[in-house]
Amino acid sequence: MAVTGEAELIANLQKLEKTEEKKARQATRDGAQVFQDKLKQYTPVAKTGDHSGKPPLKDHTKHGNLKTAGGDYSVDVGYDKDKGWIAHFPNSGTSKQHPQHFIEKAQNASKKEILAKYIEDLQV
Repeated sequence: MAVTGEAELIANLQKLEKTEEKKARQATRDGAQVFQDKLKQYTPVAKTGDHSGKPPLKDHTKHGNLKTAGGDYSVDVGYDKDKGWIAHFPNSGTSKQHPQHFIEKAQNASKKEILAKYIEDLQV
């Protein structure tokens, strides 16, 4: 398709900009979902068992809404308020428990998959 005038060129650029913004938003959301899935997979479950009837920490993963501050897109991924405060104990360790670093392991394990998803979503 040939562009014949300045107005048509500007209209096409604005259309492309909106399309690219939509793709960037979707790529960010998809990346957050990939990381949340990995976080759930890497989050340890207590071996002794929690007999309280409450779901394990891995069932408390969540992701927030898309943030678009300053032209950057981001989505927070972590744990909900119910059990989120407890996640740092097994991750960072305590005086009686060695650190498991499962959050960092999930980040490292999800990098390639997130980048692949970004490339897929952002293709023109």
